[in-house]
Amino acid sequence: MSKYEVKDKGIKKDTEATSAVSTISYEVENALLNNIPLKEVQGQIDTLQEKGKFPSNLQLVDAFYDSKTSSSGVAFLDNNTGKVVVGFAGTNFDNGFFGEGSKDVGQWGNIAFKGDGPSSAYFDASNKFMNDLKANGYDIDTVTGHSLGGRNGTIMGMAHNVPNIILYNSAPLMNVLTSVPTKGNLSNAKELEKLLSGYKGNIIYFVSEDDPLNKVSGIGGSVYPGKIIVIKNGKAHEITGFLTKKEQEFIRQHTPDLNKIYIAQQKVQTDTRSKLKALDVLRAKLLKSGGGLSASEEIYLDASEALILTQGMSKTLQIEIDDIKKMYREAKKDSDKLWTDTLKTADSIGSTLHQGEVLDSLSGGGATEPIVRIEPKEEYEQKISELSSIQQEYYELIGQIQSSINKQVETDQELARQIGG
Repeated sequence: MSKYEVKDKGIKKDTEATSAVSTISYEVENALLNNIPLKEVQGQIDTLQEKGKFPSNLQLVDAFYDSKTSSSGVAFLDNNTGKVVVGFAGTNFDNGFFGEGSKDVGQWGNIAFKGDGPSSAYFDASNKFMNDLKANGYDIDTVTGHSLGGRNGTIMGMAHNVPNIILYNSAPLMNVLTSVPTKGNLSNAKELEKLLSGYKGNIIYFVSEDDPLNKVSGIGGSVYPGKIIVIKNGKAHEITGFLTKKEQEFIRQHTPDLNKIYIAQQKVQTDTRSKLKALDVLRAKLLKSGGGLSASEEIYLDASEALILTQGMSKTLQIEIDDIKKMYREAKKDSDKLWTDTLKTADSIGSTLHQGEVLDSLSGGGATEPIVRIEPKEEYEQKISELSSIQQEYYELIGQIQSSINKQVETDQELARQIGG
């Protein structure tokens, strides 16, 4: 009998992936802390899946627990997408306050006054975990986490260029107190600012309406990069508050529909395989009728295969490009809103200042309209233009191949007759 049994926390077979992984990360941490082998943890999660208490498409591939910092993480392969979701556990008192829980609490102070970045010793185990996953060929598409685990997930997601970071009642990236000159914290603040400026993926914070952490953090001037979405559900801080039907529907409405993209790409791949199979049938037919392929038939078959593969690649890429373009267009809107909100906040704080003085004050802090709104929008426009150029190159290549096929058929009436037959 195991020393620790992974508990049923209210997860269901159809629970959305990131909220399921964020929730189960606490139970996996508890199991590892109690020295339960990872293979046995996998077995316990398999049992939950059999009972309909964990999504069947999620497969545990790795996990870690660092006794020095009490940080931990899990990695699940989503068999619907072929990509990995990494989750980090937050402050955990399941094993007592004065043991592991106190280490988590100690990190709260670091966030407020020091602001540890990805190069700090606190993240050594987390960085190793992420690097090992990538070295083993896993495609990490999403990082998630709750509370302190949300902050850890934000740091790791940005540091490792993971496209999607989806968080629940998360601790902030950093606090206004991080900028107060103390030993070591200024370099941390610069590292975090550099990390944030270099990250181009999605960051979504889901916040329960009555979450006390985020209410307190807001007063302290904390930094939450990305999009903050408040769920009007009257619930507080617990991760399990995101597992009920209302919250699940809300999360799905506001997160990138990765599964939809995967299904669309799978459809393209199936269509491509079907066309290649039909081409093989034609090849066999031509061989049977003439004993061997003519030069004209060889050219036609090779060009047709190239066309099918190029069209398949183009359609697959098109699905991803459309999704990325959508992200950049939304980011442009966010840039406008961010500048508007910045001005409103500055006006409310400096109510005795006229607009010119407000703008001068913002400029002194590095918050100018070019930096906040104009330059990011220009960068997003450039990215959209580059993606459109890639699309155009594929269109032109497909047109060239199609043209050569048409000419081949026009000049070889026997080939045209065989194809028509």
